Amino acid sequence: MHLNNIQKIFLLKRLIAYKQVGYSINELIVVISIIGIIASILIPNFQPAIEFIEVLIAEKHLLKAVKECQLGLISYDISPQYTLPLNEVNLGILKKSKFTFSHTGIAGDCSPEFGGNQLKVSRININSEKIIYSLIINVKTGEKSSEGSLPDWLDWWRGKSSNLIPDDDILLD
Repeated sequence: MHLNNIQKIFLLKRLIAYKQVGYSINELIVVISIIGIIASILIPNFQPAIEFIEVLIAEKHLLKAVKECQLGLISYDISPQYTLPLNEVNLGILKKSKFTFSHTGIAGDCSPEFGGNQLKVSRININSEKIIYSLIINVKTGEKSSEGSLPDWLDWWRGKSSNLIPDDDILLD
């Protein structure tokens, strides 16, 4: 019986000293619910930043096509070519609009009939399939233009790209 009291005291000391190592299911549910509510409030605020990143990705594809064409012209290729970008640029977070590519002339050809080829990336509203705005570049000369109403923050698109070939060079004729 004396041993039983010692065991009781030992168990009581262990219960007092016991610390909880994890979280209960109720605590996890409350925390996950709060994170979900905060995320649903904050994610729409990131839409301009996401669109900015998508524009930078699309612009990278357009400028890469110009560089490929101009490198082909500098190398005196008979028929310089550029790599066609993927059809869509979309980070997939906000699905109400996306970027799609199109071109004039022959796909991948830098200078169909020596007039150049216009490569265009358009921001399209998925619901209505209408073009919101487009960024257009001549893959031979690097001349930039646009259609639609560009966002105010997209002010760097106007003018010419940084060409490898000077504007007055006979390769651009």
